[in-house]
Amino acid sequence: KNIHFCFVILRNINIIKMKKTSLLFIAILLSTCAFTQEEAVNSKKNHIDIYYFHRSARCATCLSIEENTKNTLDEYFAKELKDGTITFYVIDYEGDKDKEAIDKYNVDTPALFLTKIKKGKETNKELTDFAFDNSLHNADKFKEGLRERINALLR
Repeated sequence: KNIHFCFVILRNINIIKMKKTSLLFIAILLSTCAFTQEEAVNSKKNHIDIYYFHRSARCATCLSIEENTKNTLDEYFAKELKDGTITFYVIDYEGDKDKEAIDKYNVDTPALFLTKIKKGKETNKELTDFAFDNSLHNADKFKEGLRERINALLR
């Protein structure tokens, strides 16, 4: 009887140890799943990416597009820039960096794109002609038009 009693006690201790180990494993698993789910939600956060692609050698219009875009974002969308709702990328498409974006937008000339990402779906708006028509000689029209288009995408 004593041997049987010891065996039962040892078995119960092992079950308790297994339960503790199982609980620890389950806790780790759940926290990992929660982190992964949160990460997935954050990566699908609605936001706007603004891409300005330029040549290595830049003309006055190219420089004005970058400057006026930055000024518009700083003046009207500082909060969105800070919280990551809007991101502005300036990319030399003749350089070796950012090949993924260059290929994605099939860029071989200067270009300005607004890309809205909502629930993982992308919608692109090209503003290249508008930018080249207005940025250098009609900066106010460019800034207001850019602001209106960004506001429309934020809705």
